[in-house]
Amino acid sequence: MIRCDPSRTSANQHRAAILLAIGTLLAGLVSVSQSGCSTHAKRIAQPRNLFYDGQLQACRESLEKLSKTNRHDRDVVNLDLAVVDLLSGQAKQAETRLKDVRDRFDHLEQDSFAEKTVSMWTDDQVRSYSGEDYEKILLRVFLSLSNLMQDGMDAESYTLQIQDKHEQLADKFESSSGKKKDEYTPLPLGFYMRGMLREATHHDYDDASRNYAIASNLLPSSEPLQWDLARVQSGVHSQPGHGVVYVFAMVGRGPYKVEVAEQPTSAALLIADQIISAVGPYKLPPTIAPIKIPDIVVPPTDVDSVGVQINAQRIGPTSSLANIEQLAISTFQANRNSIMARAVARRVIKKATIVAAKSSMDKGGLTAIGMDLAGIAWEASEAADTRCWGLLPRDIQVLRVEVPTGDHQLQLSPLSASRPVGPSQQTSVRVVDGQNTYVICWFPDARSVSQIMCSNR
Repeated sequence: MIRCDPSRTSANQHRAAILLAIGTLLAGLVSVSQSGCSTHAKRIAQPRNLFYDGQLQACRESLEKLSKTNRHDRDVVNLDLAVVDLLSGQAKQAETRLKDVRDRFDHLEQDSFAEKTVSMWTDDQVRSYSGEDYEKILLRVFLSLSNLMQDGMDAESYTLQIQDKHEQLADKFESSSGKKKDEYTPLPLGFYMRGMLREATHHDYDDASRNYAIASNLLPSSEPLQWDLARVQSGVHSQPGHGVVYVFAMVGRGPYKVEVAEQPTSAALLIADQIISAVGPYKLPPTIAPIKIPDIVVPPTDVDSVGVQINAQRIGPTSSLANIEQLAISTFQANRNSIMARAVARRVIKKATIVAAKSSMDKGGLTAIGMDLAGIAWEASEAADTRCWGLLPRDIQVLRVEVPTGDHQLQLSPLSASRPVGPSQQTSVRVVDGQNTYVICWFPDARSVSQIMCSNR
């Protein structure tokens, strides 16, 4: 008869229990890792491709599905849906979506202690997304454009909101960078649009002149802005029997976020040290391996402006009033060290937690190895927060043209170095005596078929 040693049996059972617990922990962590690796950048790839292929309805369906299945993506998905709405001629629905996201972003500017705590044990994707600085500005720009496609009654209010948000961001820039507030550079477009709307009243020329002057100072090499300034200073919106067509051209594919691995900067390590000191008795190690963070990517473009013809007569190219690429990169870089710091702090806290767990358990080899593997899986589960407004143009450009009242044929062509590089698009516009007519077009690249919206259709 074979006899069993009770002590050996007990030890084996204990070891089996430990292995089972470790296996369960690892299975859970691997599951989290697989879901964590599904960043917003990957989830939004299909809707983006559908959008740039001109399949707006399929893009809408894909975005709506994403909004329902990933609640943390909902706000940025609604921003993309607002763009689809606008280009589909549903300006009112676009405005409603944008207002909802604007109000939510404003509310989320107040940090949630609970979300900050949870994110230290997972990653930034569990936090409610409150928008990048450039997105908060462009949100108000698109609100104004959406309203212009309707009755335009609230467009001026939205331009004031653009200016107010710039003022808030200038204060933030001063406090976070240590530089002077006047070194912050706002978008000229908000001031231009307010000047445009003030001029359209036919009596607030002084206010129009002030706003055009600010836009001109921000873009001193822009000739069209100098023409606008000279015109309003003479107090004439348009000749009798004429109206004005404003073409707002969305040019190129805009910025979006991707995940990258970066070595923490010294400034990020300093911020991280402050974070972990506030959380608990943790210390930064002498070296930190590269961490996962988001970064801004802007695709190359083969379109740099849009050529405008009216009744087969060449008017000229559009000119830039909102370099979104430059705005996105500069504002994101200002927050980059803070993003790095949170990633470093999470790594330190996770490693310290594993060490603490190992010290409180059986110090046997299997347990130590199991906990180390669990720690590796835990760290691997982290992914960068790549949520962003994915359907933005690279640039917003404008052309103003004064034409006689009546119906006219408008032709728009994608240009590169002043030469056509893709198929032209045509639409009809109706011009009313002494009034503005607004046109929005989007040329993401030379091969795409642009969508054109007119305010009087």
